[in-house]
Amino acid sequence: MAAFSAAYIAWTLRSPVGVVLAVAVPLLVLRLPVTGVVLVAVLAQEIKPNGRFGVLTTLGYQTFVSTGKIPVALPLALTAALAAAVRWWPPARPRLRSTGGVLVGAAAALVVLSVVAGLLHGQSPFSAVNQNARPFVLLLLGLVIGMSLRLLRDDRRSVGPTVGVALCLLLVAAAVAIPLGEIADDRLSAYFVYYDSALPAIAAAVFIGMLGDDGWRWDWRHLGVLTAAPLLVLISFRRSVWLAALAAFLVVLVLTWPRWRRIARQVAVVVPVLAVITLAAPGFAADLGLRSAGSFELSGSAASPTSSPSPTSSPSGTPTASGTPGANAGPPASGKPSPSGKPSPSGKPSPSGKPSPSGKPSPSGKPSPTGTPSPSGSTGAGSGPSSTPTRPAPNQRAEESIKHQTESTAGHLSDLRLGWDYVREHVWTGVGPQSPQLPGLAARDATRVYVHNELLQDWLRYGPLGPVLVLLFLVTAGLAALRAVRDPASDVVVRSAAAFCLIAPLCLMTAPFLAETSRWPLVLGIAAGIVAPLLLTRDRPARPGGDGAGEGVS
Repeated sequence: MAAFSAAYIAWTLRSPVGVVLAVAVPLLVLRLPVTGVVLVAVLAQEIKPNGRFGVLTTLGYQTFVSTGKIPVALPLALTAALAAAVRWWPPARPRLRSTGGVLVGAAAALVVLSVVAGLLHGQSPFSAVNQNARPFVLLLLGLVIGMSLRLLRDDRRSVGPTVGVALCLLLVAAAVAIPLGEIADDRLSAYFVYYDSALPAIAAAVFIGMLGDDGWRWDWRHLGVLTAAPLLVLISFRRSVWLAALAAFLVVLVLTWPRWRRIARQVAVVVPVLAVITLAAPGFAADLGLRSAGSFELSGSAASPTSSPSPTSSPSGTPTASGTPGANAGPPASGKPSPSGKPSPSGKPSPSGKPSPSGKPSPSGKPSPTGTPSPSGSTGAGSGPSSTPTRPAPNQRAEESIKHQTESTAGHLSDLRLGWDYVREHVWTGVGPQSPQLPGLAARDATRVYVHNELLQDWLRYGPLGPVLVLLFLVTAGLAALRAVRDPASDVVVRSAAAFCLIAPLCLMTAPFLAETSRWPLVLGIAAGIVAPLLLTRDRPARPGGDGAGEGVS
């Protein structure tokens, strides 16, 4: 599998850099399975370079959505899982009746459900696995990798510092990208760089995990990571991550109240630094304020069912290479479903639900490899970068920013209402994983049904069992995360993983990241595996702690 990963990377990145990565990355994953995969998951952005998304902005994109049928992250994760399993010798006995056993069972059931649903709706076995089950396979592999961390002594020492260095490197890349104009969309801000929502979620989790750490040192390394993490959250500008991170922070603060003095000192140092950087950068604070205000300025026309949010209704996560657009796509021109509220007998949306001419895919009839429309509203053509548009005047950009956020919020709220209406019409069967996009839903360029909510989308694709299994996984991982946060033996890696398990559920309520991306399920699986180990060992390690604080003794 490592040889296959190396060959696949070399074929995907046909350059000297690709040859170096083809040798280095698989070797790193074989030597340090957890550290290697986590490093790839942190660095790689799941969004395609084009005229508005520069090379620095989309660093590592090829490791997730490549020119091939599958993302390189999948064989790398499989390589890491196999390499970790080999290191379980002498064999470690699994506790199936445990939190980890529930997580593995839920993830495996999601894989089976998505494959069976695809076969029943006429998909080929390869299509059912690659298009439907692939994110859940990554979730399962992530669990195996994360659960192995407590058995891999070298990984336990290296994974924390490696993630910290990677986050600092990403911030340096952003500092270079901003003055060079390598930003996500200069119509909205000159500072918002990373539009892949998994990055700010990881950064927020690391920030929360570092607060109150027993191993904290007041040196430049710890302070650098503690400052870089929230800065990445700001320049990514992901409102759902902001709210989810705030909720997770409050939960962790309550559960770790005895450490409040240490946490308060760390926050007291970081907050003024962030304020100085934000106010010193020309226009940064204004851009943050404008887009934040636009999130709440829902006029009557924007919030009404008949409104027409623009194709850039939300810069959400990039989906898999199956061609399903991300949350960038807006609803059809009419904004309404067909009179019956159902798709036409042919399975296609009614004429009123067809995408507007501006929302058509590229002339080839295929979406871009990421499936994400460009910020201008048309799908990203795979022919290459488009010319960079002229930067608008400040006043015009402010108006566009507020309008963009208002329409984005309206599109998300409309999807919740309309998606629930469709669920009630198809309670027991859903509409199938390959159903065309339903009329009125915001992602109007989607090649199959796409709703800005993980539970609603899984229900429509796989029936009621889909959201039940997802809820089971999220609740179980969340409870394990709460126990890990309260455990005094939990180190910064375990607490960061726990924070991610608390952040992810709220983010999934705004977009189907779990079923539509590769990065989110992989990271969530690793984080859940760390806080809920499945394997028993002869001796209990002092660190990391977590859900297995009392389970690890045989």
